[in-house]
Amino acid sequence: MIFPVFSVLFLLFHQAIPSVSGVEFFSSIHGMTKVFGYEQKMVLHMQKFLSDNQDKLDFLKARLREFENERNEAREWGPSYFESPINKYLLNKRLTVDWQRVENLMATSTGEKPLTRLRKFRNRETMPDKKELEGAIDGLLRLQYVYRLKAKDLARGILDGVDYGTQLNSEHCVDIARLALRDQHPRLAHSWLIEANDRLTGGEKEEQLKPQILALLVQAKKELEDFRGLNDTYQELIGIQSASEEHAKNYETFLNALSEKALLNESKPILEHAPIPEEGEPVGEFQAYSLTCSGHWRLTPKEQRHLRCGYVTETHPFLWIAPLKAEELFQDPLLVLYHDVIYQSEIDVIRKLTENRLMRATITSHNESVVSNVRTSQFTFIPVTAHKVLSTIDQRVADMTNLNMKYAEDHQFANYGIGGHYGQHMDWFYQTTFDAGLVSSPEMGNRIAAVLFYLSDVAQGGGTAFPQLRTLLKPKKYAAAFWHNLHASGVGDVRTQHGACPIIAGSKWVQNRWIRENDQSDRRPCELWDDSLATYAQILELNKQN
Repeated sequence: MIFPVFSVLFLLFHQAIPSVSGVEFFSSIHGMTKVFGYEQKMVLHMQKFLSDNQDKLDFLKARLREFENERNEAREWGPSYFESPINKYLLNKRLTVDWQRVENLMATSTGEKPLTRLRKFRNRETMPDKKELEGAIDGLLRLQYVYRLKAKDLARGILDGVDYGTQLNSEHCVDIARLALRDQHPRLAHSWLIEANDRLTGGEKEEQLKPQILALLVQAKKELEDFRGLNDTYQELIGIQSASEEHAKNYETFLNALSEKALLNESKPILEHAPIPEEGEPVGEFQAYSLTCSGHWRLTPKEQRHLRCGYVTETHPFLWIAPLKAEELFQDPLLVLYHDVIYQSEIDVIRKLTENRLMRATITSHNESVVSNVRTSQFTFIPVTAHKVLSTIDQRVADMTNLNMKYAEDHQFANYGIGGHYGQHMDWFYQTTFDAGLVSSPEMGNRIAAVLFYLSDVAQGGGTAFPQLRTLLKPKKYAAAFWHNLHASGVGDVRTQHGACPIIAGSKWVQNRWIRENDQSDRRPCELWDDSLATYAQILELNKQN
């Protein structure tokens, strides 16, 4: 298992490595495991290079000691040293044969073979580049924001209470803070810069880092309107680099830019995370998704008491002898978690089918299909005809959903890596997406329902959040979640907005089955009213009032 902090360290180490293909691996543990194996071979080549050169250095050091001893002895004897023919011979031998050997050895390029092999690995298409490093840091920041983690704990290798024993140094903290500032996360940047400053140990390299930390702190405090702290930090920075014209000019610009209301003694407490919103307070979609992932938004016991667990036997005669274990998570809209509905032997086949086929996942916007930070995972689509196991799974999905699988999409498989997530979204397509020609096989209609199989357990994080339902599904291997994407009227149900929460540690494999609405009218008929405008309970209430 590869953990997030280690992964960031791995990428920080490799940030100078060139990449020529744009292949991503930070978004998938599958890809990261492969390059981690490459690094092991690079370490072996480096060890061989050092061993070869160490032998060379050991030989040269031994010759140097011999030469120094001979010269010291000659100085002690003085001119009489050369009266001995043996000493004359030894001196001539040194100046001819021995020094020639030393010269030849010093000129020899030792370790060329392991160096060539190491360069070959460095130049592989799958090795990371700066974009990969930024992707890994972005994943770490996403974990910090969504799960409200502390930079101090992350730098110590503690992720949501679990200590993985990997430490970050001051330079790593500065790199993370710089990206947080660039992406407009001043609170997170501030926390990383404070941690970077606390981790300075006084070495020559870190003394050079101090001005960078202070300069970035100035920028963060300005964004957070901590004017007093900003002024104090500027004064400290100028005290360290008093001759720096750039800092003096920036400070003068800062003073001129301050409005009359923003006094230098005005200070605001800087919290690492914004306060949890009060009930009834407006909340953005991503914030709602984050609060659901972190467990701050959840159903109360009173709201959960009517939910049930049981066995499903009605949709197919076979289920009388092998019923499905179902756990009701929400009733309207229907959200059900089925347990033990896929087998390890089937997962093994799936992993073989997906080998070397994963690519960076995209999202479908209103006008195009694009790679986006909203979705950081790798995926592939495989038709049901590729293997009999896939058709077996589809029969099981038909039993679970009581829907016709004839018009289901190809099987989608996805793997999530460092901080891997899929932000809040709807599975159903907007009409503009159909109009733009971005929906494959539009004649099959919209996505009436979804079934999400969990093909692996996840050490930490990686749940499926339904913000409007205040429900979080924890990944459980062999289980599958089922919900309707559309109202019975065919209108998209916005309440089914959901997202894949970031992976804190581990690897997440899932399988999606999206079922289209064509030829489903006998399985899920329309209501006598537009259920996108009113629920059945609301209709009953209206009837009572009338």
